[in-house]
Amino acid sequence: MAETSTQAANPNARVSALSASLGLAATIDEIAATAAQREREQRLPHEAIAALKALGFGALRLPVEDGGHGVSLSGLFTVARDLAAADSNIAHAFRNHLWQVEAALQRREHPFHAHVLDLARQRKTVGLSFVESDATAAGARSSRVLSRLEWDAGKQVYLGSGDKVYATGNLYNDAFVGQAIESRANATVQYVLERGPGVATEDDWRGFGQRLTGSGTARFRDVVVRPEHVYPPDPPKAPDAAPWGFTFHQVYLTNCIAGIVRRVVQDAVDVLRTRQRNFYHGEAAQPADEPALQALLGRIRAYAASIEATADRAVQTLQDALTHHGTPDEYASTLAATLTASEAKVVIDDLAPQVASWLIDLGSGSAVSSVAALDRHWRNIKVIASHNPRLYKERLLGQNLLNGQLPPTGAFF
Repeated sequence: MAETSTQAANPNARVSALSASLGLAATIDEIAATAAQREREQRLPHEAIAALKALGFGALRLPVEDGGHGVSLSGLFTVARDLAAADSNIAHAFRNHLWQVEAALQRREHPFHAHVLDLARQRKTVGLSFVESDATAAGARSSRVLSRLEWDAGKQVYLGSGDKVYATGNLYNDAFVGQAIESRANATVQYVLERGPGVATEDDWRGFGQRLTGSGTARFRDVVVRPEHVYPPDPPKAPDAAPWGFTFHQVYLTNCIAGIVRRVVQDAVDVLRTRQRNFYHGEAAQPADEPALQALLGRIRAYAASIEATADRAVQTLQDALTHHGTPDEYASTLAATLTASEAKVVIDDLAPQVASWLIDLGSGSAVSSVAALDRHWRNIKVIASHNPRLYKERLLGQNLLNGQLPPTGAFF
């Protein structure tokens, strides 16, 4: 089964053959048809996300024998791009869950990761309850929301409290995972916390784009963590193991932008076909026959195809890195994936907003109505792109060429 995501040969295709084969086409089409209305109404997509969970979107990477769909890593990005083209908010909301599942698949023998996979098998999604939020003079540093799990001897459970800011997707998640200090042994542990009393997620995200991702504040107040859901930390990596473990995050976000650009092409065709009035100084009676507008539509198509191909390159190198996991080639392939992800981000973050702006040029006054909500594409692209700005990627890529500088090992590289 072909799992490639580029649709340059048929830019009007709504979903890939892979999404259709997985039974996701109808749901993705419905999400696409109602995206503008949700944007206008600021209506959170609870029903759409519940439908995708039930269809196993969160279990795409689990083997079929374990209750999943058994798609490859590149196949996951194919389906995620289809979803991003329909509504980038919904695709973005699944990112942390999909990364957690990916990490668990590489360590499935560990009881913590086995628990995560079991939740995915049950069609539940997991979010994160730790965050990079503490600002210091040196910049952002990692912090843990539930910094301690206090043992309650009377109830024979652990209790924890804290807040997670910018909790993308947590509004929709069924469980939360993280690390904390266990009070009795004063040692670091991992935990799985299922949604229940004491968990509150707020829709207080005020970004000008990606407004429906559930990126508000998650608050935990004396939440109960059962002792059987507290696990030892992962063993340390071998000294010669590849240290870059967060490339998935960046490729996923870049893949979402590629999906938005695909939707821009589809909307551009619709705008030009349905627009009734041409510019007063135009050369044709109908906008669809106007040479300048036809050329602009062609430019949008060409740039979008190039953006998708660039994203595909990043996806493929990440797939190669996974293929070489645990082999002598792991270090080199993982480094290549990280550098390629940076290259893709630099190019796509620069070009994608231009393509979204050309959509407005194509429709002129006919495209600025809030009913169509076409401005959401530019806004959503810019908000996604703001995650770890491309300036740092540009500098790293230049340093790497000049003196072999290696990428940082923290998140988003």
